[in-house]
Amino acid sequence: MANINLIDGEKGGVGKSWVARTMLQYLIDNAIPRASIETDRSNPTVLNIYKESKAAVFSENEKMADVADAIFEYALKKTVVVNLPAQAHRAVSKWIDTKGLLDLGKEHDVTFIKWFVSDGESDSIELFIESLEHYQGYITHVFIKNWGRCDEWGYFKAHEAIQKAIAEYNVAVIDFPKLSDGRRIEINAKRLTFEDASNYPEFGIIGRNQIKTYLRDAYKAFESTGLLPKAKQLQELKA
Repeated sequence: MANINLIDGEKGGVGKSWVARTMLQYLIDNAIPRASIETDRSNPTVLNIYKESKAAVFSENEKMADVADAIFEYALKKTVVVNLPAQAHRAVSKWIDTKGLLDLGKEHDVTFIKWFVSDGESDSIELFIESLEHYQGYITHVFIKNWGRCDEWGYFKAHEAIQKAIAEYNVAVIDFPKLSDGRRIEINAKRLTFEDASNYPEFGIIGRNQIKTYLRDAYKAFESTGLLPKAKQLQELKA
């Protein structure tokens, strides 16, 4: 079964593209066939850094309704990572609903996973609940507590509605590690892939080790969900 991994957050500044790039690096490091899709036209960070990425767009305009269809076609053969822009919920859900993609996915062993990146703010939490209630469990959701954007999650823990929704829809919640702001800014400014950053001489031994530690912890967070393929799993399926 192939995945269409929607990296969402529905608002800007929560770290969607950072998580998308980390997931891409995970797939690269595990030699997993992949397709990277950039749909954020105003800030195409993933496309600028991972050059093999493809551009697509989600739109409620009927004239552009078919542009995103290539995403599903890629998923017939590869694991797909889609970096979403802010306020994409309506356009994405319309694409999924009007094209009947959940049923088509069952037919072709393609599943949708929404990785929702949160900064712990009240609007972020409400937007996540809205997504859960819209899809009613038909799309697997993962709630990503992005420690790179927030280091206090007391409000999240005390929020009765989201805790109830997480329990009702069996949502995986993961802690996504923080890389120091200075190092993150440098990587972004130089437009480095994580592989390049891990070997970048100017970062020094300690700096490069910071990046490798960040990737190790991020990969563990991804793997804890059991939702991403591993090279070993693919070998077992082929055998």
